[in-house]
Amino acid sequence: MTVLSKRSFLLLGGAAVAAVAGVGYATSGTQTGAGFEHRFLTVDDMQAAGALIVDIRTPQEWRDTGVIDGAKLVTFRGEAGFADTFTAAQGDELDAGRNVVLICRSGNRTQAAARALSARISNPVISVEGGMRKLMASGYRPVPPT
Repeated sequence: MTVLSKRSFLLLGGAAVAAVAGVGYATSGTQTGAGFEHRFLTVDDMQAAGALIVDIRTPQEWRDTGVIDGAKLVTFRGEAGFADTFTAAQGDELDAGRNVVLICRSGNRTQAAARALSARISNPVISVEGGMRKLMASGYRPVPPT
């Protein structure tokens, strides 16, 4: 008979509960289980897929760094009401099956926005890991906002 320490017992029990409940964790480049993906995409990848690219930063951030050419500019002010505001403003752009790619400064806000949006629309939603910082570090040169 194997005897487990109290700590081992708790760790194994927690892992078993998580496995039964289907609880996982998000990692870079994977499906999060929350209805959206959080992964890095280049602008070429976004455009080649015909994605609806949405920059959710503030107007000041758009002016400071520029934006992705062709991106829709919709400021994210929190999960409450975002999906309603977004779908009302972008409804015509939400063709069935079209990817919706969300970008912010670093990728943190896009995860919250993607969570809210993916619960409301059937389109695939992608939160860009690393945001504009990573895109610019990889060589992308944004354009001035219009």
